[in-house]
Amino acid sequence: MTAPLVATDTSKPSDQEVSQVTDNQDTDALFRQVFGTDRPAPAAGEYSVLVDDINVGDYRITPGTSDDGSIDAGLVRNALLPIALPELAAKLRSVSQKPTVAFQDLRSLGLDVTFDPGQLVLRIRVPSSLRNVRELILRTARRRQDIDYADQAVVSAYASFRAGVDVIAQTTTRDRGVSGKAADIDLGANLFGVAAQARFRYDERRRNRWSRGDIRLTYDDVSRLIRYELGDLSVGTRPFQLAPRMAGISAYREYPIDPYRNIRPISERGFELDRPARVEIVLNGVPARSFDLPAGRFSLRDFPLVPSAANDIELRITYATGEVKIISFPAFYDIELLSPGLIDFALNLGVPYRDDDRGRVYDSGNYNLLGYVRYGLSDTLTIGANIEGDRQFNLVGAEGIWASPIGSIALNIGTNANNPGLSSSRVALQYAWRDADAQRGRAIDALLTVTGEDYRSLNGIFGSNLITTSASLRAGQMINQRTRMQGYGGYEEVRGFGSRYYVGTNISYQFPWGSLAIGGEYQKSPEETGPVVRASLSVPLGRGALNASYTSQNNASRVEYNRLAALGVGAIGMSAGAEHRDDFDRQFARMSYIGNRFEAAADLTRSTGQSGQNDLRTGLSFGSSIVMADGAFAIGRPISNSFALVDLASGAADYQLAVEPRQGFGSTTTRYTAYSGTLGPAVIPNLPAYFDRTIQVDAPSAPAGTSVGGQIFVVRPGYRSGFKLLVGSDNNASLIGTLVDKVGKPVSFASGQARKVGAGEKDEPLLIFTNGSGRFFLENVAQGTSYEITISAGDIVARTTVSVPSETVGIHRIEQPVPLDLEMPARKGDQP
Repeated sequence: MTAPLVATDTSKPSDQEVSQVTDNQDTDALFRQVFGTDRPAPAAGEYSVLVDDINVGDYRITPGTSDDGSIDAGLVRNALLPIALPELAAKLRSVSQKPTVAFQDLRSLGLDVTFDPGQLVLRIRVPSSLRNVRELILRTARRRQDIDYADQAVVSAYASFRAGVDVIAQTTTRDRGVSGKAADIDLGANLFGVAAQARFRYDERRRNRWSRGDIRLTYDDVSRLIRYELGDLSVGTRPFQLAPRMAGISAYREYPIDPYRNIRPISERGFELDRPARVEIVLNGVPARSFDLPAGRFSLRDFPLVPSAANDIELRITYATGEVKIISFPAFYDIELLSPGLIDFALNLGVPYRDDDRGRVYDSGNYNLLGYVRYGLSDTLTIGANIEGDRQFNLVGAEGIWASPIGSIALNIGTNANNPGLSSSRVALQYAWRDADAQRGRAIDALLTVTGEDYRSLNGIFGSNLITTSASLRAGQMINQRTRMQGYGGYEEVRGFGSRYYVGTNISYQFPWGSLAIGGEYQKSPEETGPVVRASLSVPLGRGALNASYTSQNNASRVEYNRLAALGVGAIGMSAGAEHRDDFDRQFARMSYIGNRFEAAADLTRSTGQSGQNDLRTGLSFGSSIVMADGAFAIGRPISNSFALVDLASGAADYQLAVEPRQGFGSTTTRYTAYSGTLGPAVIPNLPAYFDRTIQVDAPSAPAGTSVGGQIFVVRPGYRSGFKLLVGSDNNASLIGTLVDKVGKPVSFASGQARKVGAGEKDEPLLIFTNGSGRFFLENVAQGTSYEITISAGDIVARTTVSVPSETVGIHRIEQPVPLDLEMPARKGDQP
């Protein structure tokens, strides 16, 4: 039977019209009270699951009643096992052996499981007494393995540039006016996973204004984590090998191709929140990541630490009230170890080159060879060998890293195979130890290097090595929760110039409003002898920070305020400061702006010197790009590595798209990464290679019920790759109507399916539900088509057909009731 239709009404429905279902138990009771029987259960299908209010994805669920519902066992394995304590995890493994797990089985383990028919979501709560500390993982693999990634474009390319110019208002060293015009141009393309890159530079101050940078082809074997390069090489090296400038071919293990894989010891820090807050992780003064977290205990794991550095880490905790709490601690990076059986290697072969006024000059009369191999023998021992050389020498070496009971020890030795001996050799010994008590934070590291006079490396400037002996030692620990002290010292002997040594200490204290560090050092060298005093202060102020520093060397001081631009189009960043030395003063201010298709900045600088030097200038810079992915073109901001174009699919309603909505903590303002418009699709310019990125697409101006807006894509970009993401379809309408039985009573709390008339069996049907008044909301339907609705009530199956007018965009209301050939149970109190 076909329901009569009336003229289209595209106004938005009220919340009451779309859904009058509230609490699950209250609705069940209301239905039994009104109709004298249990209401029908929602149909089985794909529904969202919230675990402790976090959406963990869609799973196949049979809602059933409150006692006999079930869910795909994959939910238990993917979302519950990783957060469960060992005892609960063992029980969860037991119940997840079958394809589905009953709600009642989960409840018997202490979990709160409720299917919400109003929101059509399954809510699961895990008591804190049964779950692990929540991990905030900076680099480790995400738990779920069934992520549906968007396909990378087969062909993508970009041309990105940044240009700048100085406007000199006052100077004593050159002419006034416009000067220093310069531009950096980065060209890239990716075809079937092979990336090509070329860089060029224009600088009017150079003799040859145009010059080129590296040009290379790159291919990543993702399954084996090997990177191949042809052209001007980036050169894969070990930390003690300095990368020479060479062109040729290379192959090396690139573990960052799988950035979520742990190949070394994991750094970890625990903390607790007594109320919701935003936590920002700052590593060595640079913001690394931020989280909006509820109250609870957390473990922050796998910091992207810098080798051989103190790695000062701050957790800046900001509560909604504006209160800021700072937790500061060091993370001395352990000497590198490989897991047992892992192999790390690199091989680079080519010719050396240099850049001069003629451009890039290749030395075809010589060759460069550089490589290494390392192997993890056990959890505590890694060994390796290395080689580098050219026509004049061949340096061969060996290394070993041992995590001993008293600390990690690394030994590296190398000698010239053409003329072996002490004078052509180098020995480096490194030691690192960290106290197991994280609260005490005690750590020691040391390095000793002895180098022969005739030792050579590919990156050596001179034929002989100037530094014969170099030694350094550093030790530190927490004095209390807010105070850390560190002592250090070093010695260096330079052939023909004498020796130099230094010894010092510094102490840092974390106030509730910021951090203060004070240090002193005594140094002796042929150039300078005497004490040096240093101090620094850092105070967070809103989205920015005030930093000040002083050193007695040259009586140098600096104060600066930085306010980073918020993420999103329209964001403005600013900084201002001043610095002073005995012979120099400088004041500066800078403002940056993030546009939809460009980035721009302006800075004003004034500097003066003791000899009468005076300079006042304004620097202006601008950056943009042209990108292409699978035939779609757009203009966007400068490309950092990979990018994504977000465009409307054929047949979708034509509305502006806005991608990646973000709100600042405690703010109601929504900013977007990019918008579509006259200059093409929206462009996301900053996708880091091989890191997962979730991209949400909105259409703020589109009416409710269209196919655009609300889509979510997950991408894992390859190296310098592009994506073409299409949103929407020709299903640009939604229906609202009321189902009634053959005597006119509402078909309440029913579920069923809606299938396009004439569609094939492979086309997925749409789910349909009614509320207590028989109202239904059917979205993602195509204008100018008809849909057959099938509703089951006990043993009775009833069908009807509804039509969507061809001009409908958004929501269409069916004003007349849609009848079904069935009879609802009598209500209590109905007259016979």
